[in-house]
Amino acid sequence: MLVVSYDWMLVLASVLVAILAAFTGFRLTSGLAALSPEQRKPHVAKAALALGGGIWSMHFIGMIAVRISVAIEYDALATLGSALVAILITGFGLGLLHFGERTRTRIVLAGIAMGLGIVSMHYMGMSAIRGNCVVSYNPIGIILSAAVGIMSSIAALWLAYKQRLLRDLALGAVAFGIAISAMHYTAMIYTRFDPAVEIVAIPDPILSSGLLALIVAVSSFLICGFFLLTAIPATPMGSGQGDPASFMKDGQDSDVAGKTDEAPDPATLTRLPYETTNMTKFIALSDVFAIKADGHYTRLYDRTGDYFCPWSISSIEQKLEDPNFLRTHRSYLVNIAHVTGIQRTGDNASCQLGDEANSKIPVSRTKVQDVRKALGVD
Repeated sequence: MLVVSYDWMLVLASVLVAILAAFTGFRLTSGLAALSPEQRKPHVAKAALALGGGIWSMHFIGMIAVRISVAIEYDALATLGSALVAILITGFGLGLLHFGERTRTRIVLAGIAMGLGIVSMHYMGMSAIRGNCVVSYNPIGIILSAAVGIMSSIAALWLAYKQRLLRDLALGAVAFGIAISAMHYTAMIYTRFDPAVEIVAIPDPILSSGLLALIVAVSSFLICGFFLLTAIPATPMGSGQGDPASFMKDGQDSDVAGKTDEAPDPATLTRLPYETTNMTKFIALSDVFAIKADGHYTRLYDRTGDYFCPWSISSIEQKLEDPNFLRTHRSYLVNIAHVTGIQRTGDNASCQLGDEANSKIPVSRTKVQDVRKALGVD
């Protein structure tokens, strides 16, 4: 068996690339609930490219970090195929989270998909090794690395999608980057390299392994940096044709810290702005049923639909002096005047708005008594 060692600077670089790629992917998908499904697709595609490409880059740099005593090379087709697997399966996992209602089950399924994608990418990339060694795998290593990849991916997604604050995105990215790296190096511990029966001459590569790793790492940082510049959600056009029932759809993104938008003085705040095609319009506060946080921005709901507001929910809440508006959840402000019912099931509660029985928004456990008091129930 050949002795394996590592270049620890490249190992560190591989982990940093994985963390940056994870943060970029999570940041690109922040605030997508404000967009229509068609508008979300390019953002999810970019996130899959950044995250899947980062997973592959981490693996590639991690393999270059390996030091063995015989010359090896990599099959280009298998190497590129492993990159494609990482991007496609990552895209599938993100699709589960951003198309349809985001539930705990979907988060778990997305974590399983991404974990299996990381494992598949790793072993497909390992199959690309050619040259003067024979690679074999211990079944325990395959099972253990798959478990590490899946469980760590679920935990990372849980952190990143908890509230969608920048803090949560960063924590999820660190967890996911470590998950990718942990899976890779766990698998490597149980991988055996034996010398080939016949030694063949392998020409020296055009680029040294160190230079190639540097190029991949720098390219990953530049691509992620470019994508992050486009991560601030584009201003979507208010359709005016939404349904308050959609409050619970496609995640419950909360306000992101750091928004600096300014609203008018509270004394004059009797209406809120919303964006339509090439125009800013206004809606009276009394006509607003609820306000939902969506990344840096908010969605305003009235009797007929939903509208995109360029202000953050924290800014609106700070300026509001209307006693009818109450924070029922980290992501929602509700106009109590339009609440037609409140339902409590175990630890969960929700308010019904308007006449539609399915037009409900969540009420946090800590806010239930406040809502009931405001409604005159208690």
